[in-house]
Amino acid sequence: MENVFKRSVLGVAVAAAAMASMSANAYEIGQNNDFSVEVYGVAAISIVNYDITENGADTATGYDYENESRIGFRAGKEMFDNVEVFMQVESGYVGEDGTGGTLGNRDTFLGLKGDWGKVRFGRMLTPMYEVIDWPYANPGLGASWDWGGDVKYNRDRHGDMARYDSPSFGGFTFNLATGRGDKAVEGNNWFGGAAHYTFAEMITLHAAFETESDRQLEEAVAKTDPSVGIDDSGAIAIIPGKPAKDAVMADTFGYLVGFEASLPAGFGLAGAYKAGESKVQNGAKSEQASYAVIGQYWNGPWGFKLGYTANLESETAGVKQNDEDSIISGQLMYVKNGFVPYIRVAQRDLKAANDKGKIDETDIFVVRVGLEYGF
Repeated sequence: MENVFKRSVLGVAVAAAAMASMSANAYEIGQNNDFSVEVYGVAAISIVNYDITENGADTATGYDYENESRIGFRAGKEMFDNVEVFMQVESGYVGEDGTGGTLGNRDTFLGLKGDWGKVRFGRMLTPMYEVIDWPYANPGLGASWDWGGDVKYNRDRHGDMARYDSPSFGGFTFNLATGRGDKAVEGNNWFGGAAHYTFAEMITLHAAFETESDRQLEEAVAKTDPSVGIDDSGAIAIIPGKPAKDAVMADTFGYLVGFEASLPAGFGLAGAYKAGESKVQNGAKSEQASYAVIGQYWNGPWGFKLGYTANLESETAGVKQNDEDSIISGQLMYVKNGFVPYIRVAQRDLKAANDKGKIDETDIFVVRVGLEYGF
């Protein structure tokens, strides 16, 4: 998985205000033979404190500033009647030292579009991950719901992709995509899709799936000969060689079903269930399921969201792995002229197997205060 801060921290506020501001306020910076170019982005920074306890020990290191600012460019021009060529290049988050802010880190593609839909080629979200990420990872549920699962059965933002997005057919839309998983691994290909249906102007249903063949879980290891080295006691010793080990390959499948509901009096509710499996070739099958529930309330410029998510225990060859985890998170925010200050408080109870196969238990109490602005 990529940087844990994959998505705007604000979610609904960005969708309701900042993202609208992006579309309305994107700036035209130049023209080349009538090929208009726009610049857009998000300025976002927060101060956050992680109070961390790992296996009963306090491992917190204090507060941090997290810079999720990013910038992008869009362009488009009609090529034929009802066929427009369009493109996008978007940077990643600035992060600690700017290394994540390279152009092309986020959705970067070239495509064609018309009233028949749009086709894109490049680096994008897979159809299933697009629904996982929004609306169900906000506020602050990603460490469990998103990238925190123990069984890997979907990609997220990925290159080497071709994707089709349909127009709306009476409230029904769909997406299809395919591509390479790891281009260095022969036969590693994936395919996925999603469908969405909005009715009564207040309910949207989502369904998505993704399947992949020959996904490499572990690389092959070459044989090593015995050598002279230092053992665990610090003494000089003969270190035994290791036999060659084949790569560990798996075939995966995952799916998601969910809903969003805009309720009267400023209330909203969303929920989703996802599950998947990873079948190691000539080995065991692992399975895991997760769910997320998010409620929200808006009163004028003030908004509040409360979310809960849980990864259920995974199973390998039918044996439970004692690796369930959960997050509960609440966020208070205010929207003013496209600016969105907010405060978020969350409790994360996480379990995961370490390199030695033992379960590490990590409890994290998170307090975050930040400000975002979309342009």
